[in-house]
Amino acid sequence: MEEGEPLITPAELRQYHYCPRVVFYERCTPVYRRETLRMQYGREAHDVEVALEKQRSLQRYGLHQGQREFGVHLHCDSLELSGIADLVVTVGAESYPVEFKDSTREPDLGHRMQLCAYGLLLEATRPTQSPKGFWHSTRTRETYMVEFDAKLRKRTLQAIREINAFIKAERCPDPTPQVAKCFECELKNFCGDVF
Repeated sequence: MEEGEPLITPAELRQYHYCPRVVFYERCTPVYRRETLRMQYGREAHDVEVALEKQRSLQRYGLHQGQREFGVHLHCDSLELSGIADLVVTVGAESYPVEFKDSTREPDLGHRMQLCAYGLLLEATRPTQSPKGFWHSTRTRETYMVEFDAKLRKRTLQAIREINAFIKAERCPDPTPQVAKCFECELKNFCGDVF
C-alpha cells in the first residue's frame, strides 16, 4: 500500500464475504452510506453489551482468569490491516479476540475471517499467540469459539490480498453470486449489471 493510504479493516473482510462490491463502493467511489435503523440498533446493542461484559466473569469463554482489554486498536503495515477489536482476553502467552454481534445466526465465514484477522493482528503486533477467538451474539446470548486453523488463516490472508488488489487497481469486483442478498442491500442502485 502507498504511504498514507488507509489500511483495510477486519470488518471489511466480513463485508467482502457478504459482497465484494460493498468494500469497493465504500473505498473507491464517493458513495455515502446512510446509517439504517438496523445499523443504529446494532451499534446501540453493541455498546450495551460492552458495558455488561465489564461486569461478567470469563466463564462464557471457558476461561477462569485473564486480562481484558476493550476497544483494542491494532495496526500492522505488513498485513495491510488495521482495526479495533471489541475485546481481547489475554491468558499467559495467548490472546483471544472477542467480537459482539447483533445477530441470531451462527458466525459465517465472513465473521470468522473478521475474527481471524484480529488474531493475525495480535500475533503481528504483540509477543503472543492467538489460536482462537470468540464470537458472541447479543441477541441469542450464545458464544461461539472460532479456531484459527491453517485453512481459516490462509483464506483470511487471501481475502486481504484480493481486497487490496481491487482497491489499488480501482477495479470493481464481481457481485455476490447470491442475488437474494442484493434485494436488501442499500447499494443495489449502483449495480447496473445486477438490476
